Amino acid sequence: MKASVVSGKIMKHRLFQIVVALVFLGGGLLIPVHAEEQFVAVVITGNLERYQQAHEAFVKILRAGGATDDRVKVYVQTPNPDPMSWMNSIRKAVGIGADLIVTYGAPVTLVAKREVRGTPLLFADVYDPVALGIVRDLDAPGGDVSGVSGKTPMDTLIKTYLDVRSVKTMGVLYSSDEQGSALQVAKLEELAEKFGFALEKANLSRREDVQPALAQLASRVDSLFLTESIHLTQQLPSVLNECTALKLPVLSQIPGLSDLGAFMTLEADPSEQGQMVGVHALQILSGVKAFSLPVRRPKKVSLVINLKVAQQLDLKVPFQALSMATRVIK
Repeated sequence: MKASVVSGKIMKHRLFQIVVALVFLGGGLLIPVHAEEQFVAVVITGNLERYQQAHEAFVKILRAGGATDDRVKVYVQTPNPDPMSWMNSIRKAVGIGADLIVTYGAPVTLVAKREVRGTPLLFADVYDPVALGIVRDLDAPGGDVSGVSGKTPMDTLIKTYLDVRSVKTMGVLYSSDEQGSALQVAKLEELAEKFGFALEKANLSRREDVQPALAQLASRVDSLFLTESIHLTQQLPSVLNECTALKLPVLSQIPGLSDLGAFMTLEADPSEQGQMVGVHALQILSGVKAFSLPVRRPKKVSLVINLKVAQQLDLKVPFQALSMATRVIK
């Protein structure tokens, strides 16, 4: 790698650290006092709790950085989780002249990428923005878009789970029409071959497919992986309750799922993602171009093991697996 490229990356990282310090230490306002009122349009799809957590952290950073309500208006839309509703919300944000658009989750971000021209776009909780074609590169996004990747290393999750029990056949619920969900399945297929277990897939085309798919898989698999399918996330509590009743351990990369009843998760912290997007937003509202801001990677990644669920499933969790855990639910 050329020295100039390395130097550029170091300078961008230092700038990010300076902005964070200004926000948290009160070292100064990032939005000039004389600046005209600006407008940020936010789209929270599905009204999921993790998106609400990220958004609350995002707003706190904005306000702490000088983007007070009289200077920066934040307009939030929570459309139904379907492509038409996402497209209408994005078009509305563009039509009312947003200075910045913020999206949570891959599905709505992909819609925004197609629909938005001439307005900066920031995203959070997108599994793999490069593979999805949202950005060209994490360090040099290209286009007027940047944000925070929510990707966590699936290898770590699967290896730790295999320390708890052997797997013959793992089931997976996913949606082939959602690119982020499909990417997770592709990675899981790679790991299944690597670690020597079979993978039984159930494709969800609508939310009504979830219960029949789960019933079909239950008798054929000994573990279940839940991807970030919008059809699935709308009914996670009932799915997890049913899996516990079926003595079926659940793994996922969805933030907060272990608290709802999954056995093991590897998750990026939603609040941290919101903070990172907030810092990027302050930079953009101060005149920095989105394409010059690298896509941030999660720093707070937690391996969560739910021992309450383990007891219900008659699973004995060895010390080796517990030592890998960032948080244990007892």
